Amino acid sequence: MTQRKKLILGGLLAALLLILMPLAIFAQGNPPPPDASRGLLRALTDAAAQVLNMEPQDFVQALREGKTPAQLAQEAGVPQADLAAALQAAWNAEGETLIARFIENGPPKPRHRTGPRARFQHARLWVKVSAQTLDMPLRDFLQAMREGQTPAQIAEARGGSGQALLDAIVRVEKERLDKAVAEGKLAQDRADAILSRLTDKAGHWVEKGFPKRARP
Repeated sequence: MTQRKKLILGGLLAALLLILMPLAIFAQGNPPPPDASRGLLRALTDAAAQVLNMEPQDFVQALREGKTPAQLAQEAGVPQADLAAALQAAWNAEGETLIARFIENGPPKPRHRTGPRARFQHARLWVKVSAQTLDMPLRDFLQAMREGQTPAQIAEARGGSGQALLDAIVRVEKERLDKAVAEGKLAQDRADAILSRLTDKAGHWVEKGFPKRARP
């Protein structure tokens, strides 16, 4: 194999390792990579596994154990040039699809976060907005909740209402979603669905407070 071919093959295999690392993490049970790259990762994995006469999951497992595609090719008796050709073909095919999708739709829109961190951020926002609406120090509002009072009960004790808290929370959440829509980060129908879901959750929180196992 010429020096030039070795350099090309080495670069391609290095790129494959970098691209497949998120897939290996995915195989360990963590969240999958974004949709834009998932198809490319899958195509490269399937192409490499096929030419090496392996199952895709076995190929990913071997990478997790520290082996390189070059080592796997040597063990399987497959010339590295054949592996590189298969990867290049998969790369080209999937790349054309990604380019066409990009031309038609532009870059993929970021997804709205719904994990534990996002839930915590919403809860923190609701507490802050509620305390401001009732014109009371944040620590006093939190202390009242720790003592077992719900946001609605705290509001009523100060001459307010749970509905006033809910209206203030929904107004702030809507402003955040409207900003995301205006910046092109979120589609309007998606924002409407999120606001509806948050309104229901915020209403439950105002009436019931945090679950017994959770603290703000």
